[in-house]
Amino acid sequence: MSIISNTRDLIEDISKSNAGDPDTFEYISSLVFTLSEQNVDSSSIVCYRSTGGITSIYSSSNYTFDSDSGKVTVTGSLVVGDILEFHYNYNSKYSDTEILGYVRSALIDLSLEKYKDFIFVSGDEVFPTPTLSEERLISLIASIRIKKSIKTYRTNEITINFAEDMPIEKKIKTVIRQFKKVLGDFRYIDTGLKVPNETNQNDQNI
Repeated sequence: MSIISNTRDLIEDISKSNAGDPDTFEYISSLVFTLSEQNVDSSSIVCYRSTGGITSIYSSSNYTFDSDSGKVTVTGSLVVGDILEFHYNYNSKYSDTEILGYVRSALIDLSLEKYKDFIFVSGDEVFPTPTLSEERLISLIASIRIKKSIKTYRTNEITINFAEDMPIEKKIKTVIRQFKKVLGDFRYIDTGLKVPNETNQNDQNI
């Protein structure tokens, strides 16, 4: 879901890989293994099985992953002494479930401000399907709720500078109001630093 990845970019929750130090387990009797990192991207998990001196990819159909507990449960066959090696990407700050909670709040904010009514119809699928610009707006609102101390946002057309003591709700209302006026590509600026190669901008100080 691009809204999740956009939100991660805005709050600087960068994806990392454990490829240099994968989780390795030897099968003795338990078919449940706990991955060492939190906030694992389940879609990125690749498992290698070493058995009888031969290493090959162990199909994802042979195991399930519980993102809440971080546990992998093997449902396929193993032989005592087999080695399983798990490679995956993970985020250091927030899980997809946590970010989706903030995204849901962002959808409510848009509804309350009478912008548009969005709902989750299945898992992380939003209806009606938001435009690319609306996805960025939703991500921006979610990131404001996550990272409350944000001071400045910038697009190619406008910069919004928030007063340091501005309440979160007012920040969100300001963003939605400005979005209605100008469609742009939101970028997060932590301390108001200038973004290179951006010209013809109008600054909106709030």
